[in-house]
Amino acid sequence: MKVFVLTDSPSPYQVELFNEIETHGECTLEVAYLRSRDPHRLWKSSARRHASIELDREDMSRARESAGRADLVVFNYYRHANAERLIEERATSGAPWCFWGERPGAHPPAWAGRLLRKWKLSKLHASPVPIWGIGKFAVDGYREEFGNGRAYCNLPYFSDLQRFNNLVERPSVRTFLFSGSLIHRKGVDLLARAFVRLAREVSNVRLRIVGEGELRESLAQTLRPVSERVEFAGFREWDELPGEYACADVLCVPSRYDGWGLVVPEGLAAGLPVIATDRMGAALEFVETGRNGWLVPAGDEEAILNAMRDATQSDTANLGRQARESVSAHTLRHGAERFVSFACEAVDGWFPAKAQRKEKSQRKP
Repeated sequence: MKVFVLTDSPSPYQVELFNEIETHGECTLEVAYLRSRDPHRLWKSSARRHASIELDREDMSRARESAGRADLVVFNYYRHANAERLIEERATSGAPWCFWGERPGAHPPAWAGRLLRKWKLSKLHASPVPIWGIGKFAVDGYREEFGNGRAYCNLPYFSDLQRFNNLVERPSVRTFLFSGSLIHRKGVDLLARAFVRLAREVSNVRLRIVGEGELRESLAQTLRPVSERVEFAGFREWDELPGEYACADVLCVPSRYDGWGLVVPEGLAAGLPVIATDRMGAALEFVETGRNGWLVPAGDEEAILNAMRDATQSDTANLGRQARESVSAHTLRHGAERFVSFACEAVDGWFPAKAQRKEKSQRKP
């Protein structure tokens, strides 16, 4: 089976998953990246072991030809003229396709986003093609917006979590880690204010902030009263992150909103209990208060502070063991298997008579 995927840019975690799908060997994969890199992301390029096209450097004709030959086209992006063009052509062709995305309605006002999607994704609204949601959070959002008259599958982001699974001796000082962009959506401002209050109550705590962004200076101002217990580590490359997790006790992910949030399973795989919010796909999928971390309401500084207080008094070693267990099945291989399985279901569901004939022939002795 030939599968063509259209996505935004070659982020490390997507490249890892697509490489694994190619290695899996049950389908031939080609990926068209709308951009060779995201200018807002500082990651280095990852080695690709799958066929790929970069549409900001190559002619659109190759992508059209590849999509036309594919048994299934998976659209992982739609807010781009080339994406709209390929969706239009595939829908008009009558051949199998599906949409794969994070939860809709990420940015307020919600009604404006819904109108935009109704326009940009008119072909998806008009046809009962499958939708693959990036986590149950996304599946629920798409079902609410697009109704029940189609198949929905849960296919979140996957990455190689094994690289985080190193048993290390944790620091003697209770260290809270934030890893991500220093922007309002990530809620790092709420974390900073909560930590100032915590540090005034508890002496044996530190905060390490990994990442860069527009809030860097305002965060430093907020944290100035306890600056001796705060470290700004700056941007870290993809392959440097396991070392950062190994230097911490608790991972803090206070996002006001995150469609998935790969940092959550990474932290859990590293044996860190995670403080995360109820507006994150990965947190809703994996974090359970009292078992492997704390799930708190998004935008609630008081709830973040209470979870951090609890973390200073908890047995983080026991929580860490349960954290690792909670993502033990979330492997790259499992992700590749799910992708291939859902791709087969999409094609078979498009041609049910053909699928029935194939099933009957497989039953014959």
